Amino acid sequence: MIVFRPNPHKLQVMPSAKEPGRFDWSITRDDVIVRQSARSFDSEGASETNGDLALRRMTVRWQAAR
Repeated sequence: MIVFRPNPHKLQVMPSAKEPGRFDWSITRDDVIVRQSARSFDSEGASETNGDLALRRMTVRWQAAR
């Protein structure tokens, strides 16, 4: 039987607080940041792409631990 467990992690992309005109991402769980981008990105799309990759890697580790 397959049991579906929704991913508790969420990706958020936002304008950079340190570098105007650039974007950062963070991954949260229960509204607590568990990982964030080490650098900012030129566009929202580039930030989202990089954050999505990090989220996918985190999801694989989370699923393996279950």
